[in-house]
Amino acid sequence: MQSLTNGHAGGPVGRSGDDPTLSSMAAALGYSQTRPSTLSLLRTIETADQQPESVSGPPSRQRNANQSELAPIREKYKGLVRQLPAKTYIDRLVSMYFEDLHHQYNFIDQKIFFEQLEEWNQLPFQLLSSPEELRPAMRFFPALLFQILATALLLLPPGTPDPVFDSLKYAGGMTFENLATDYSDSGAAIVNLFGKNALDEVTVQAQFIRALFQKYTAHVIECWHGIAAAIRDAQELGMHRDSLDPKPEDSNVESILKNQWRILHRRKMYMMLISWDVNMAVFLGRPGSVVWAHGLPSLPIDAPTPVDCCKTPIESRDESVDPPTLITRQIFLFKVGDTLRYVLDLEPDGSHPKDFSKVDHVHQLMNTLHDDTPAAFRLENPDRRWDDHPECSRWIHNTRLYLQQLHFFGIMALHRPYIFHRKESRVAALRAAVNMLGIQRKTFDGLPLVQWRGFHLFFGSFDAVVVIASVFILFPHESPELRDSAVRRFHWTIAKFEAIREHNAVARAAQGVLNAIKSRFIKAVGNDTPGPSPDSDATSPLLNGQAADETPDSSRTGLTASSGSNTSSNNLSLGISPSDGSSAMGSWANNASTDGVNGWSLPEDSLSTLAPIYPTSDLFFNDLVAKYGEADMANCTLDQVSAQQPSADGFGLSCQFDGDFAADNTFWQFMNQFNPDFTG
Repeated sequence: MQSLTNGHAGGPVGRSGDDPTLSSMAAALGYSQTRPSTLSLLRTIETADQQPESVSGPPSRQRNANQSELAPIREKYKGLVRQLPAKTYIDRLVSMYFEDLHHQYNFIDQKIFFEQLEEWNQLPFQLLSSPEELRPAMRFFPALLFQILATALLLLPPGTPDPVFDSLKYAGGMTFENLATDYSDSGAAIVNLFGKNALDEVTVQAQFIRALFQKYTAHVIECWHGIAAAIRDAQELGMHRDSLDPKPEDSNVESILKNQWRILHRRKMYMMLISWDVNMAVFLGRPGSVVWAHGLPSLPIDAPTPVDCCKTPIESRDESVDPPTLITRQIFLFKVGDTLRYVLDLEPDGSHPKDFSKVDHVHQLMNTLHDDTPAAFRLENPDRRWDDHPECSRWIHNTRLYLQQLHFFGIMALHRPYIFHRKESRVAALRAAVNMLGIQRKTFDGLPLVQWRGFHLFFGSFDAVVVIASVFILFPHESPELRDSAVRRFHWTIAKFEAIREHNAVARAAQGVLNAIKSRFIKAVGNDTPGPSPDSDATSPLLNGQAADETPDSSRTGLTASSGSNTSSNNLSLGISPSDGSSAMGSWANNASTDGVNGWSLPEDSLSTLAPIYPTSDLFFNDLVAKYGEADMANCTLDQVSAQQPSADGFGLSCQFDGDFAADNTFWQFMNQFNPDFTG
């Protein structure tokens, strides 16, 4: 579909639609409108003989567009907008989004959004038939609205009748996720309707929320591409350079202040896009879209939210008197991403670098940054002054857990490529993986059912489970001090995925592979393994090998067995009975003597050609599955797998991993052939 402005991006008045301007042709060919280039001179050449009053603005250019081209665009736009629900449903769903999801990402300025929503509600009906007459923010606003409605619908419990929103379903057997997908697709269609030379900041917001929706619905590949598209559009709008910041409409003080807050908001959005880009690149083992070496814009100022941006200058938050803000958290997350990009920089050296000092240096950088965590965000001995502050209480407790988990994920991701070849990296990655699962336990305890769909329940857990299993299967003699916690947290995480699979599409996609991993892990460590213990899990083995109390914040997040109903309700939902906290070492030793599993050792040379493991990437990009015979194990429960698994099945070889792998030296193919009974 051609753009409304295609062929009319700045030509002289009266130029026909069959004679497109040179600058519009440049835009159609993909040349940037926000930085110097050879074709950027064309705009100057075209308009050199024009008087200022004769230059057409965007509305005038669009009105001169060929009417035959506008007609189908107008009809398509109007048809898409008609799919928006009635105002009463919009208001409820928007309220749900800002109540339950907005504080997790803070990508949208809430005050500006509600001003735009009010403006949209007041638009004359006739204008919907002429979208080219709308200013860009209003033209794309329904795209953003569709994405917010779609994401909010995912908060509704699946399979449960809803007296308010059931009436939005238009077909028998339709789920809220089906309806949400329709809404999200409609929003994407509006963005695509106008082409890339008719962009606005609202377009970038719509694409980001669309990517968030795709992440929640297990469309991880589409999410990765969506973030890349949002970054490109943000760059086209000049968000990547301070020199391309927008100018105030006029010289009065109110316009200048309003423009400064707009610049802050743009920088916050671009900072978030960069953070997502590097996190997804490391998480998925894929290349990032942002080249940090090309330079980045200034970070946003951590300023308190203004009551009226037209009357409030931007001033940095006073840490001694002002509570932390969502921007405080986002800036620190950006700094974490800054260390994660070094993990990407190490990838060209492969899994056998000449010098591991670079790896150890990045590890030290991560630890130093972790030590510099803002006091209010520390999990250990946090500054609690703002815990009950109305601007912080909704998100500050989970922030402490998330930042801790992200730190452990970074350590695990840093050392993961080397776990088959270097003992120091193997121990560091294992320790970080065990700690990650401990933080996941604390995050999940007391979490309401409506949040079981959240991607944060999957983030890192799947990779950590695979790292733990691979280390104890291939190197059973190592890290005995971590076995107790590792086995307990491994089984708890498997049970968590089983419990949330009906609510969490990403966890559901990983279920079959988890089943096969569990069967091999049990064969390696024995069947008599301890259940998870909230009491013993209150202490996590940290990176230096010392046990450290991480429970000062537990009273606020339901982390221990004494936390009340929240913890016990989740234990019941997982089918887990808390153990007495006794050590697993005795049962482990008994299994070693009776099964003989731990009596073998694997020569490390046999793993020299094994490729690094990227479990989540394999799951979504390489179609990783696990099969029992010819049956896909994805729909089997853990109990069904245990019942089907023969006792004389070697090392769980009946459960085979399969996928579209480009190489034949993957961890999964190795596991299909590996049997310790015939090793060494």
